[in-house]
Amino acid sequence: MTKVIIHGFAPSSYTRTVSMALEHKGVDYELIPLDFGSDGHRAMHPFVKMPVMQHGDLTLFESNAICHYVDDAFDGPSLSPDNAAGRAQMEQWISAINDYYYDPFIRQFVMQRIVAPSRGGEADEDIIAATLPVMRERIDIIDKALADRLYLAGDTFSLADCFLAPIFFYVGISPEGNELFAGKNKIAEWKARIGDHDCFKNTMPPKPQAAE
Repeated sequence: MTKVIIHGFAPSSYTRTVSMALEHKGVDYELIPLDFGSDGHRAMHPFVKMPVMQHGDLTLFESNAICHYVDDAFDGPSLSPDNAAGRAQMEQWISAINDYYYDPFIRQFVMQRIVAPSRGGEADEDIIAATLPVMRERIDIIDKALADRLYLAGDTFSLADCFLAPIFFYVGISPEGNELFAGKNKIAEWKARIGDHDCFKNTMPPKPQAAE
């Protein structure tokens, strides 16, 4: 069978989401670092983002599309609930994570608190201060959503969890992580369950210097 190629960077939360899906399904794949912004990158992704998947003659961009292809095209444990309501809830949470979590948690917080210092820069404390209240509110939303279930879309691990886990990983290793997740018992239980999955363990990115 043709090997799946993922173009991206291991520390990228979206690249890790896709890698988690591939690992969970037991798919043979290779992660190739991107020559970011190159003509080759632009040829694969018109919006010059990551990751990009190549499988034979198929090239796909957008993590959601890649993850659904992986779940549908390959054998292995399903990453979608087996009922319509569960699948709809999975899609609901994938959409919510992309729309309401990625920007404040990754673009505004992680890029400032973790990425900038790891590259020799300084965090913009004003940006961090402005986004922390939003993060607290949205962490609380997740904790409440997990009150009656083991995972975001029900009692089985799904693509929705693959989208959230890399984001919460970075928040958890930040200096503010303990305070942000304090008292969020359902999230703590969810994080422990996620941490037991091989797909999470096998895609652990290098720890940024600023988080050590």
